[in-house]
Amino acid sequence: MRIGNLSGRLALFTEQGAVDVEKASGGRFGSEPQAVYNVWEDFLGWAKGAELSGASAFDSADLGPPTPAPAQLFGIGVNYREHAAETKLATPDNFPPVFTKFRTAISGPVSTVTLPEGGHTDRGVRSAGPPTRMRTS
Repeated sequence: MRIGNLSGRLALFTEQGAVDVEKASGGRFGSEPQAVYNVWEDFLGWAKGAELSGASAFDSADLGPPTPAPAQLFGIGVNYREHAAETKLATPDNFPPVFTKFRTAISGPVSTVTLPEGGHTDRGVRSAGPPTRMRTS
């Protein structure tokens, strides 16, 4: 099971298709994908036992970013040797560079991105999601 944004609505994805979270939870969780991160633990508890048999097929073109408006967005650069060689940059001695990104840099998995004419661009994949907690036990 995976969480996602389907046509702007919070959805869970199974092998059978997509399930609208607001409908499946009887309104316990809203339709806004970003809002679920404020109640993440509660959502996880519900999702583990949720009845998801009403999944339906979907078009991947309708997928949006699962975290459409994160509070913070960081990128990690030159984080593996092949990337350093490809970009003709030196491999960092200790830690790779960390940089911030604007929310407008986020898109879904099927998007058209217009590159600036004559500008310097580099391709990359970024992942955004709820912050994780370090386990101490």
